[in-house]
Amino acid sequence: MTPAGALCLWLGCLLLWGAAPTPVCDPSTCSPCSEPTPGGCCPPCTPPCACPPYLADDCEIQGFTDNRVPAGLSFYIDFARKLCTCQPSGDITCTPHCPPVPPTCQAVGSPVADGCPRCVCYDKEEVAVPAGTVVSQGAQLCTCPPEGGRLQCGDGGEV
Repeated sequence: MTPAGALCLWLGCLLLWGAAPTPVCDPSTCSPCSEPTPGGCCPPCTPPCACPPYLADDCEIQGFTDNRVPAGLSFYIDFARKLCTCQPSGDITCTPHCPPVPPTCQAVGSPVADGCPRCVCYDKEEVAVPAGTVVSQGAQLCTCPPEGGRLQCGDGGEV
């Protein structure tokens, strides 16, 4: 074969190779947690987070029996006052789940089952009454003001 013929053959092959259809990557066809594919179309699995020993009971109670939390999933600790999430980095981070208590609160307590502190009033029996609610104390209706503190009762008196 002459050099000119070889060059033509090589250029023809090059043109045909360039015209060949290239596979299209469609990430929607990847399984939720796939092994990496040649060419990097499907993302690799993010490894689960290992529950540290101090959170092992919380992890197990909430269904992570092998003490491994899949990336992106969360669980509660401290009577649902904190939400812990497995980060893609492999670390578990916990953040407060309760709203902040306003600085104007005169009394703070946890009057509801979520365990979050909030503004309250305490009645005669030292039961926490959520701020902004109305309760009956005997024959009187009493209101706990928004900042908590003392119950304000119908006759203007405090409890």
